[in-house]
Amino acid sequence: MNLAIESLKVTVMDNTFELISYSHFITVVLCIAFIVFFPRLFVGRNEASLRQLKLTLVLLILSFQIIDFHKVVYLFGEPWKTALPLHLCDFSALSIAGYLVTGNKHLFNFAFFWGIAGAGMAILTPNAVYAFPSVDYLANQYGHTLILLGISVAMIVFNERPYAKDIFIIFGFTTLILIPLYLINYLLEAPANYWYLLEKPYGDNIMTPLPEAPYHMLYLYPIAFLFFLALYAPYYFKDKMTTSLKPHISS
Repeated sequence: MNLAIESLKVTVMDNTFELISYSHFITVVLCIAFIVFFPRLFVGRNEASLRQLKLTLVLLILSFQIIDFHKVVYLFGEPWKTALPLHLCDFSALSIAGYLVTGNKHLFNFAFFWGIAGAGMAILTPNAVYAFPSVDYLANQYGHTLILLGISVAMIVFNERPYAKDIFIIFGFTTLILIPLYLINYLLEAPANYWYLLEKPYGDNIMTPLPEAPYHMLYLYPIAFLFFLALYAPYYFKDKMTTSLKPHISS
Protein backbone atom coordinates (compact mmCIF):
# COMPACT_ATOMS: atom_id res chain seq x y z
CA MET A 1 0.00 0.00 0.00
CA ASN A 2 2.76 2.42 0.97
CA LEU A 3 4.66 1.48 -2.17
CA ALA A 4 1.61 2.24 -4.30
CA ILE A 5 1.18 5.62 -2.62
CA GLU A 6 4.84 6.47 -3.11
CA SER A 7 4.62 5.50 -6.78
CA LEU A 8 1.64 7.83 -7.20
CA LYS A 9 3.48 10.65 -5.48
CA VAL A 10 6.47 10.40 -7.79
CA THR A 11 4.41 10.02 -10.98
CA VAL A 12 5.89 12.33 -13.64
CA MET A 13 7.86 14.16 -10.95
CA ASP A 14 10.33 15.05 -13.68
CA ASN A 15 7.55 16.66 -15.71
CA THR A 16 7.39 20.12 -14.16
CA PHE A 17 4.27 22.10 -15.02
CA GLU A 18 4.70 24.72 -17.72
CA LEU A 19 1.92 27.18 -18.46
CA ILE A 20 2.67 27.14 -22.19
CA SER A 21 2.53 23.48 -23.16
CA TYR A 22 0.54 21.23 -25.51
CA SER A 23 -0.76 18.98 -22.73
CA HIS A 24 -2.07 21.90 -20.69
CA PHE A 25 -3.63 23.57 -23.73
CA ILE A 26 -5.47 20.40 -24.75
CA THR A 27 -6.65 19.81 -21.18
CA VAL A 28 -8.01 23.35 -20.89
CA VAL A 29 -9.82 23.10 -24.23
CA LEU A 30 -11.45 19.81 -23.21
CA CYS A 31 -12.51 21.21 -19.83
CA ILE A 32 -14.03 24.35 -21.34
CA ALA A 33 -15.80 22.40 -24.08
CA PHE A 34 -17.36 20.07 -21.51
CA ILE A 35 -18.42 23.00 -19.31
CA VAL A 36 -20.06 24.82 -22.23
CA PHE A 37 -21.68 22.01 -24.19
CA PHE A 38 -22.63 19.30 -21.69
CA PRO A 39 -25.39 21.37 -19.96
CA ARG A 40 -27.06 21.94 -23.35
CA LEU A 41 -27.96 18.25 -23.42
CA PHE A 42 -30.38 18.91 -20.55
CA VAL A 43 -32.18 21.97 -21.91
CA GLY A 44 -35.89 21.20 -22.07
CA ARG A 45 -35.58 17.90 -20.19
CA ASN A 46 -38.30 16.80 -17.77
CA GLU A 47 -38.20 17.47 -14.03
CA ALA A 48 -37.00 13.96 -13.18
CA SER A 49 -33.95 14.31 -15.44
CA LEU A 50 -33.14 17.74 -14.02
CA ARG A 51 -33.40 16.49 -10.44
CA GLN A 52 -31.04 13.65 -11.31
CA LEU A 53 -28.63 16.10 -12.93
CA LYS A 54 -28.62 18.35 -9.86
CA LEU A 55 -28.19 15.43 -7.47
CA THR A 56 -25.31 14.00 -9.50
CA LEU A 57 -23.50 17.33 -9.61
CA VAL A 58 -23.96 17.92 -5.89
CA LEU A 59 -22.63 14.44 -5.05
CA LEU A 60 -19.64 14.88 -7.36
CA ILE A 61 -18.80 18.29 -5.88
CA LEU A 62 -19.15 17.17 -2.26
CA SER A 63 -17.30 13.89 -2.81
CA PHE A 64 -14.40 15.79 -4.38
CA GLN A 65 -14.12 17.93 -1.25
CA ILE A 66 -13.53 14.73 0.73
CA ILE A 67 -11.21 13.24 -1.88
CA ASP A 68 -9.18 16.45 -2.09
CA PHE A 69 -8.66 16.46 1.69
CA HIS A 70 -7.46 12.83 1.48
CA LYS A 71 -5.16 13.71 -1.42
CA VAL A 72 -3.50 16.60 0.38
CA VAL A 73 -3.17 15.00 3.82
CA TYR A 74 -2.70 11.29 3.15
CA LEU A 75 -1.36 11.09 -0.39
CA PHE A 76 1.00 14.06 -0.32
CA GLY A 77 1.54 14.19 3.44
CA GLU A 78 0.72 17.88 3.78
CA PRO A 79 -0.54 19.29 7.13
CA TRP A 80 -4.30 18.97 7.65
CA LYS A 81 -4.53 22.70 8.32
CA THR A 82 -3.86 23.38 4.64
CA ALA A 83 -6.64 21.07 3.45
CA LEU A 84 -9.71 22.48 5.17
CA PRO A 85 -12.53 23.54 2.80
CA LEU A 86 -11.83 27.23 3.33
CA HIS A 87 -10.23 28.19 0.03
CA LEU A 88 -12.17 30.57 -2.19
CA CYS A 89 -12.88 27.79 -4.67
CA ASP A 90 -14.19 25.62 -1.81
CA PHE A 91 -16.62 28.42 -0.97
CA SER A 92 -17.64 28.56 -4.63
CA ALA A 93 -18.05 24.78 -4.82
CA LEU A 94 -20.22 24.66 -1.71
CA SER A 95 -22.19 27.69 -2.93
CA ILE A 96 -23.09 26.16 -6.28
CA ALA A 97 -23.88 22.84 -4.60
CA GLY A 98 -26.12 24.72 -2.17
CA TYR A 99 -27.81 26.51 -5.05
CA LEU A 100 -28.51 23.24 -6.87
CA VAL A 101 -30.17 21.90 -3.71
CA THR A 102 -32.07 25.01 -2.59
CA GLY A 103 -32.30 27.30 -5.63
CA ASN A 104 -31.02 30.18 -3.46
CA LYS A 105 -30.10 33.08 -5.78
CA HIS A 106 -27.45 34.52 -3.45
CA LEU A 107 -25.58 31.22 -3.51
CA PHE A 108 -25.62 31.27 -7.30
CA ASN A 109 -24.35 34.86 -7.35
CA PHE A 110 -21.40 34.04 -5.10
CA ALA A 111 -20.56 30.99 -7.20
CA PHE A 112 -20.94 32.98 -10.43
CA PHE A 113 -18.55 35.79 -9.57
CA TRP A 114 -15.98 33.89 -7.53
CA GLY A 115 -16.42 30.52 -9.18
CA ILE A 116 -15.83 31.79 -12.70
CA ALA A 117 -13.05 34.14 -11.60
CA GLY A 118 -11.36 31.71 -9.20
CA ALA A 119 -12.01 28.32 -10.79
CA GLY A 120 -11.52 29.78 -14.25
CA MET A 121 -8.08 31.09 -13.31
CA ALA A 122 -7.29 27.80 -11.56
CA ILE A 123 -7.99 25.83 -14.74
CA LEU A 124 -6.01 28.24 -16.92
CA THR A 125 -3.15 28.67 -14.43
CA PRO A 126 -3.16 25.65 -12.08
CA ASN A 127 -1.57 25.88 -8.65
CA ALA A 128 0.40 22.73 -9.44
CA VAL A 129 4.11 22.01 -9.52
CA TYR A 130 3.89 19.02 -11.86
CA ALA A 131 2.09 18.72 -15.18
CA PHE A 132 -0.31 16.22 -16.74
CA PRO A 133 -0.82 13.43 -15.79
CA SER A 134 0.25 14.11 -12.19
CA VAL A 135 -2.40 13.50 -9.52
CA ASP A 136 -2.20 17.10 -8.32
CA TYR A 137 -2.72 18.53 -11.82
CA LEU A 138 -5.62 16.20 -12.67
CA ALA A 139 -7.31 16.86 -9.33
CA ASN A 140 -6.98 20.61 -9.88
CA GLN A 141 -8.56 20.46 -13.33
CA TYR A 142 -11.31 18.03 -12.30
CA GLY A 143 -12.33 19.88 -9.13
CA HIS A 144 -12.47 23.31 -10.73
CA THR A 145 -14.24 21.97 -13.80
CA LEU A 146 -16.99 20.68 -11.51
CA ILE A 147 -17.48 24.18 -10.08
CA LEU A 148 -17.74 25.77 -13.51
CA LEU A 149 -19.98 22.97 -14.74
CA GLY A 150 -22.39 23.61 -11.88
CA ILE A 151 -22.46 27.32 -12.72
CA SER A 152 -22.91 26.55 -16.42
CA VAL A 153 -25.85 24.25 -15.64
CA ALA A 154 -27.45 26.99 -13.54
CA MET A 155 -27.08 29.49 -16.38
CA ILE A 156 -27.93 27.33 -19.39
CA VAL A 157 -30.46 24.88 -17.97
CA PHE A 158 -32.10 26.99 -15.24
CA ASN A 159 -31.62 30.44 -16.86
CA GLU A 160 -29.93 32.00 -13.84
CA ARG A 161 -28.03 35.26 -14.21
CA PRO A 162 -26.60 38.03 -12.03
CA TYR A 163 -27.70 41.67 -11.95
CA ALA A 164 -25.70 44.86 -11.42
CA LYS A 165 -26.56 45.15 -7.73
CA ASP A 166 -25.21 41.63 -7.18
CA ILE A 167 -21.69 42.83 -7.99
CA PHE A 168 -21.66 45.09 -4.95
CA ILE A 169 -23.52 42.66 -2.69
CA ILE A 170 -21.09 39.81 -3.36
CA PHE A 171 -18.01 42.04 -3.28
CA GLY A 172 -19.15 43.57 0.00
CA PHE A 173 -19.86 40.14 1.47
CA THR A 174 -16.43 38.98 0.34
CA THR A 175 -14.80 41.95 2.04
CA LEU A 176 -16.50 41.04 5.31
CA ILE A 177 -15.27 37.45 5.03
CA LEU A 178 -11.65 38.62 4.69
CA ILE A 179 -11.49 39.59 8.37
CA PRO A 180 -12.33 36.15 9.84
CA LEU A 181 -10.19 34.50 7.14
CA TYR A 182 -7.16 36.52 8.24
CA LEU A 183 -7.92 35.46 11.82
CA ILE A 184 -8.26 31.78 10.86
CA ASN A 185 -4.94 31.88 9.01
CA TYR A 186 -3.33 33.54 12.02
CA LEU A 187 -4.71 30.98 14.50
CA LEU A 188 -3.83 27.98 12.35
CA GLU A 189 -0.38 29.41 11.61
CA ALA A 190 1.80 28.51 8.64
CA PRO A 191 1.47 26.80 6.27
CA ALA A 192 -2.26 27.68 6.41
CA ASN A 193 -2.84 30.27 3.70
CA TYR A 194 -6.52 30.40 2.85
CA TRP A 195 -7.53 32.77 0.06
CA TYR A 196 -3.77 33.29 -0.39
CA LEU A 197 -3.95 36.16 2.07
CA LEU A 198 -0.57 35.48 3.69
CA GLU A 199 1.41 34.24 0.71
CA LYS A 200 1.10 34.07 -3.06
CA PRO A 201 0.41 30.63 -4.58
CA TYR A 202 3.32 28.77 -6.13
CA GLY A 203 3.55 28.06 -9.83
CA ASP A 204 2.79 30.23 -12.87
CA ASN A 205 -0.48 32.06 -12.22
CA ILE A 206 -2.11 35.48 -12.21
CA MET A 207 -0.44 36.46 -8.92
CA THR A 208 3.10 35.72 -10.09
CA PRO A 209 3.87 39.30 -11.24
CA LEU A 210 2.34 40.87 -8.12
CA PRO A 211 4.45 42.08 -5.17
CA GLU A 212 5.13 39.68 -2.32
CA ALA A 213 2.61 39.31 0.49
CA PRO A 214 1.01 41.16 2.13
CA TYR A 215 1.34 43.89 -0.51
CA HIS A 216 -0.10 41.65 -3.22
CA MET A 217 -3.55 42.25 -1.71
CA LEU A 218 -3.33 45.96 -2.55
CA TYR A 219 -3.31 44.95 -6.20
CA LEU A 220 -5.43 41.82 -5.99
CA TYR A 221 -8.40 43.59 -4.39
CA PRO A 222 -9.05 46.03 -7.28
CA ILE A 223 -8.15 43.32 -9.82
CA ALA A 224 -10.89 41.14 -8.31
CA PHE A 225 -13.43 43.96 -8.68
CA LEU A 226 -12.41 44.43 -12.32
CA PHE A 227 -12.96 40.70 -12.83
CA PHE A 228 -16.47 41.11 -11.42
CA LEU A 229 -17.17 43.95 -13.85
CA ALA A 230 -15.77 41.95 -16.76
CA LEU A 231 -17.93 38.94 -15.87
CA TYR A 232 -21.05 41.09 -15.72
CA ALA A 233 -20.23 43.08 -18.88
CA PRO A 234 -21.94 40.67 -21.35
CA TYR A 235 -25.19 40.95 -19.38
CA TYR A 236 -24.88 44.73 -19.20
CA PHE A 237 -24.52 45.10 -22.97
CA LYS A 238 -27.22 42.52 -23.62
CA ASP A 239 -29.65 44.41 -21.38
CA LYS A 240 -28.74 47.72 -23.03
CA MET A 241 -29.32 46.23 -26.47
CA THR A 242 -32.65 44.73 -25.41
CA THR A 243 -33.79 48.06 -23.94
CA SER A 244 -32.80 49.99 -27.07
CA LEU A 245 -34.70 47.56 -29.30
CA LYS A 246 -37.95 47.70 -27.33
CA PRO A 247 -39.21 51.05 -28.76
CA HIS A 248 -38.58 49.78 -32.30
CA ILE A 249 -40.40 46.52 -31.60
CA SER A 250 -43.40 48.27 -30.02
CA SER A 251 -43.67 50.71 -32.91
